[in-house]
Amino acid sequence: MSILTRFSDKHSRPITQCSYMATIELEQDYYLHNFKALLKTVEQYHSSLLTTDEKHWLQSFQQLSADAQMLLIRLLSRKGILFRFNKLNYEEITNINLAKDALIHAQFISQEITALHQQQVISISDIFSLYTKPELQRLFPTLIDKTDKKAEILLKLESNDDSEYLLSVISEPLVMVQQQTMLAKFLLLFFGNSHQDLSQFVLSDLGLNKFENYQIDTSTQLFHTTEQVDQWLALTQLSDLYWRAHETKDYDTISSLVPLLPKAASWLPLENKRQKLINHIARDLERNYQYDIALALFRQTERTPSRERQARILMAQQQYQAAYDVVKNIQYDPKNEDEYGVSLRLEKKLAKSVNQIFTAPKTFAPKAIQLQLANPERQRVERCAARYFESQGWTVFYLENQFLNSLFGLAMWDIIFAPIKGSFINPYQLAPLDMFSSEFYLKRKDLVNERLQAIEQGHFNGWQTHFETKQGISNYWVHWEIFSQQALTLALSHIPQTQLAMMFRRLLKDLRHHRSGMPDLIMFNDTGYQWVEVKGPGDKLQDHQLRWLAFFDQHGIPAQVAYITFSDPNEDSSIK
Repeated sequence: MSILTRFSDKHSRPITQCSYMATIELEQDYYLHNFKALLKTVEQYHSSLLTTDEKHWLQSFQQLSADAQMLLIRLLSRKGILFRFNKLNYEEITNINLAKDALIHAQFISQEITALHQQQVISISDIFSLYTKPELQRLFPTLIDKTDKKAEILLKLESNDDSEYLLSVISEPLVMVQQQTMLAKFLLLFFGNSHQDLSQFVLSDLGLNKFENYQIDTSTQLFHTTEQVDQWLALTQLSDLYWRAHETKDYDTISSLVPLLPKAASWLPLENKRQKLINHIARDLERNYQYDIALALFRQTERTPSRERQARILMAQQQYQAAYDVVKNIQYDPKNEDEYGVSLRLEKKLAKSVNQIFTAPKTFAPKAIQLQLANPERQRVERCAARYFESQGWTVFYLENQFLNSLFGLAMWDIIFAPIKGSFINPYQLAPLDMFSSEFYLKRKDLVNERLQAIEQGHFNGWQTHFETKQGISNYWVHWEIFSQQALTLALSHIPQTQLAMMFRRLLKDLRHHRSGMPDLIMFNDTGYQWVEVKGPGDKLQDHQLRWLAFFDQHGIPAQVAYITFSDPNEDSSIK
């Protein structure tokens, strides 16, 4: 039997895979209850981090009618801050006009569009981007050519001097949400990050995301001062600007963000976030040959691949000795195995230029086989290899990293969700906050070592219990969509538990980096099991893959590389 499923490394749960989704019906005002639950948590545990204006906002919201509350939440949840009121239609809101008037009276929204434009709160482009191209052509028949694209139309309107005339043609009510930044702060305080939002509540209500019933540490807050919250939000906004510019390769905008970058922060979570953004900006500027600026930015960060990029920029500038010094610095104190491996390749390139002798380290050559396969259906090379091994009597799973990661998550489930101080601050976490830091192991050292010892001695029997009782509950490591009962049963019956413990120990040395690089296929037959990394024509082993293969070889774990060529020259051998 061949299990040929492939799973993305992203941990979001696709809605379309939930067969029971259509049977779930939420109350029409479900989002009101969710929003109130969010605000209750913020008021109860984070009140000290709220300003006077924010506390007033909360009090004013509580005094609104249910209709007005629901309308405000609907608007806050939508993209943008400007809306055409007549286009809004929510069946659960009994009287939307009264709700709008109440929000205007309480200053949650405004429909004074002309005044807002005069105050430069909104632009002409902001206003007229609400309309379609045909609508704009009907509104301004003398100003717009039929061949104009919408972006060109907005530029024409923005450059028009008679804004009073432009706004006078609008005959319908427009509304703008005020103080929308309040929501961003409330979400940040509740989730402790900038990527989860109100949709998380909906996914949970629908049963699409289920979370472990862990203990939330109300005594621990991620943020300790209002300044930290404000700095985080400002950095998030800057990051959003960067990613929009990055997607369009707008290097001018990316360059303009450099002076806006904040100084180094003493608070580690914020500094990590800052350095991550700096690395992104610097890498884009390096790609645009803005070497001096990129180099200066990389020198402000300690996150990988900062030192690698510094060395490469210095090499591009023919500053070979300076580049060599950076490389040797990496080797003296590497951040991880990847960085060390890169430093060796760079040293080899630089050695001659700085009159040094490079002694290449002994390289590991994994076991390999050559296979020539037919591929009439032009499938991925891994699937072709899996079908071949299936024909040889193997039961094959194409799971890549998700096989070992899922076994690890099942083995360590109760430890991952143990009530360790500061680990869980909201009900919607896939893992503790310190999952990918050295603190994870240090804080749970005794629990982890005891579990590993029990596995080695064959005394741990929790795999099946966790698989059955935790089915579908979100855990960063366990990929329920593709990790099956069959995969678990075969793993436990074929892989020596001492070898499983060895693999887990390697994972725990660097959970962030060692969670990837595992072979594509894991397979079982009557006599044993085997890992197989599949490589198509022209494809080479990556460093992190070689390291896992070397580890397997060192510990007697069966693994090999299958190099595939295709028997029909007309078949697309580039599929990988």
